[in-house]
Amino acid sequence: MNIWIARIALFTMLFGLSASTYAGNHGSALLNALTNLSPLIAMAIFVRYYFELPGFYKVMAWVLVLSVILLVLESKYEYDQFVYSYFVIKRFAYCGVALCCYYLASRAGLLKIEYAVYLIFGFFFFNQLLLGQIFSYNLTSESRTTLSPDALYLVIPFIYYLVLYLRERRLRQLMASLFTLFIIIFLLHRTVISAAVVAASVIVGISFLGKVTINPLPVWRTLILFTIMLAISLPFTDLLPESKVTSFMENINGIFDPKEDNTGSWRVEQSTYYLSQVPEKPIFGWRYEGYDRGEIMENEDFPDKGTIIHSQYVDMLYNYGAFGLAINLILMLSAIIALYFSRRVLTVDQLVLFGFLVSGVVYGISYQEPVYFWGFVGVSMFYGLHPPLDSPEHEEVAIEDEDIDEYDSPKTIAI
Repeated sequence: MNIWIARIALFTMLFGLSASTYAGNHGSALLNALTNLSPLIAMAIFVRYYFELPGFYKVMAWVLVLSVILLVLESKYEYDQFVYSYFVIKRFAYCGVALCCYYLASRAGLLKIEYAVYLIFGFFFFNQLLLGQIFSYNLTSESRTTLSPDALYLVIPFIYYLVLYLRERRLRQLMASLFTLFIIIFLLHRTVISAAVVAASVIVGISFLGKVTINPLPVWRTLILFTIMLAISLPFTDLLPESKVTSFMENINGIFDPKEDNTGSWRVEQSTYYLSQVPEKPIFGWRYEGYDRGEIMENEDFPDKGTIIHSQYVDMLYNYGAFGLAINLILMLSAIIALYFSRRVLTVDQLVLFGFLVSGVVYGISYQEPVYFWGFVGVSMFYGLHPPLDSPEHEEVAIEDEDIDEYDSPKTIAI
């Protein structure tokens, strides 16, 4: 495959399946078409290039393809039509985008996370500032001008600058990371806030294990700098109306007590209800029968058939049973494990992907994973099996490594 075709295709899978690319318009016809086509494109690619996948992904390809075939045959047997509900099929097949993006990453050359950071900030600046969307935001969950999947992108630059600070100890990198975290908090997607904090905690945690840099983390210096910046920023909150600050803090407190929060309590109620239905069909879920049941919680925002369950894990358990949930978790966790054990000290790009996948695992508790997230899962698996060298400006440390491939230097590894 031509390298530029692979790069364009990979860009489409990573950024073309999000509303942020379409001026924040989640109703874009092109976005809807690409989202619906992504499972078909993924299936076609890993069927066509099956023999170029690693052994583990070959097995997963068989599982996914056979599962989709069985869903089609079930539709024909039960309803006398091959595709009774494309919704049921595509929701299961979305995770196949991971296999697709693994292959594209192997043909597109190295994906520089630094460029992805610039791209994410570019989309945010264009959508929120140039188009003026942010000016209608009143610091309440009802007036938010970004969708949760779009806000999740910001975890990438947040982790990127945090990793650079842990490695290079520059104040501007810590400030850039905290500024990105401030944006995440300001946008008020509480699940994204939680995911970002957990991902950062994990990155800091593995830094003590020597996976980020060989130098110890400057804990006290970091805490002092953080305290100073917090003290400087607090007086600026007095510039905001007290009512807005109070409303904003009430929404933030919903993270710690979702049962007392309007949207949080509804999600808890929804998850509890659908989990109660799982024991009736625990292995393969409700599938088309669940689709026919419609939104059984009688929420007027949903159509007569099908249901939109917020949690990725509850959705998979209810619709596809333990089998479907296992497929999702195996793909996510295998990429995380592959990255972690790929080398003694991970590169910047690997660390950012690692942190983003961890944030995605947390995100899935409250929301269904964005389709583009599965693309990053595939790219992460590629970086785990074929660890790239870091950018040349970083310090290099000699190591012994018997398993050298085209992405490794035979004597050094960048940290």
